[in-house]
Amino acid sequence: MARSPKLLRLAVCALMLGTASACGPSYRRGELVKAVQEICAAEYHYTVSARQVGRTLALSLHREGILQQTDNQIELAPSANEILGNLIETIHRVVLSADEPIQFYLLLVSDPKVPGAYVTVARYVDDVRRANASIIPPTELFLRTIFELKFVGTPTLSLDQLILNDIQLGPFLSWQLSRRIQTHLTEQLQRHDIPVAEIGQCTGEFRNGEFVFTLNVAPQPGAAFNDAQLQQIFQDAATVIAQVLARYRFTDFTTVRLIHPPTGRNLLLPKTRLEIFR
Repeated sequence: MARSPKLLRLAVCALMLGTASACGPSYRRGELVKAVQEICAAEYHYTVSARQVGRTLALSLHREGILQQTDNQIELAPSANEILGNLIETIHRVVLSADEPIQFYLLLVSDPKVPGAYVTVARYVDDVRRANASIIPPTELFLRTIFELKFVGTPTLSLDQLILNDIQLGPFLSWQLSRRIQTHLTEQLQRHDIPVAEIGQCTGEFRNGEFVFTLNVAPQPGAAFNDAQLQQIFQDAATVIAQVLARYRFTDFTTVRLIHPPTGRNLLLPKTRLEIFR
């Protein structure tokens, strides 16, 4: 499945500008799910599903105009920016003026004309508050946002079919960092003139106090990374991790492990050693 960078950028405005200030608690404990459903129905004529699991609010919408498919290419439809913006604005209106502390929200949207494809958006609500207070710029809020366009093959996927868990900060950061690492490596390895054939999807997880990131960086055919080049790849990834974790002031971890499958090499960094990459 190919994705068009130009059309993916249509969602940037919705995700960067989808913030709203709120004053005083307007939505009481237990009313959040009903509130987002009523606002979406009354103001935008969207029929949404919503669930709250712990301090995570999840919302899903199955509607035409979100995705489009041309041959084997799936991309955001021109009207996706408006639809996503409306949904995000609704979520922010509710969670930022609720007397119940919501820490994360998850948005799942799909289009009946493109079965099996889904857009997922996830955010840490404190990041939204920081953007509203101009503590972080809109560009940083976008980098902190999980935004995925995936094809999973299931004709329909709803919140009722998902096993939803209350999102925690550690796993959320591993999710966010895997994407930031991939973007950073794409930029930095060109600058360092390291011959790379492909930078595939970097994966991450947080388990038992350890962050584990897999760096899918392949050398050009017939070539191999030397020690200096491999160390540069590890260093670039560790720099992103150290900086992001410091900005979040997240210290509830013991180690960071970087794995490079093509060579079988890995780098284990205790929390105290990670600080040198900041």
